[in-house]
Amino acid sequence: MDLIIQDQVMARPPQSSGVLHWRKGVPLTLSALIRERVLMEMDRAVDATGVRPLVERGATSTDDAAGRERAVTLALDGFRRNAFFVIVDDRQVTDLDATLLLKPDTAITFVRLLPLVSG
Repeated sequence: MDLIIQDQVMARPPQSSGVLHWRKGVPLTLSALIRERVLMEMDRAVDATGVRPLVERGATSTDDAAGRERAVTLALDGFRRNAFFVIVDDRQVTDLDATLLLKPDTAITFVRLLPLVSG
């Protein structure tokens, strides 16, 4: 099953950021989805679409398994700090252990929040 992953920044329109290939019938938790998203970004060559990654590339080394795990940990911590949230089929998922109900037309959107700048 191919799941379309989209990114959205605040109220801007969502943009496609990739496709996650998942086996039908295999359960997927929100934490596993975030993990797969981070690893997909790290495996992807230079991103010509301009999509901003969940974990900035300079934040951690991606050359080794430990670096990949640090990137996943940073993304999960970002979710816990409300740096972004995840919408699955028009419903916000707030529990990292929640099992997602997947259908062939499931829509997944990562919504990134930007801090307000006060002056």
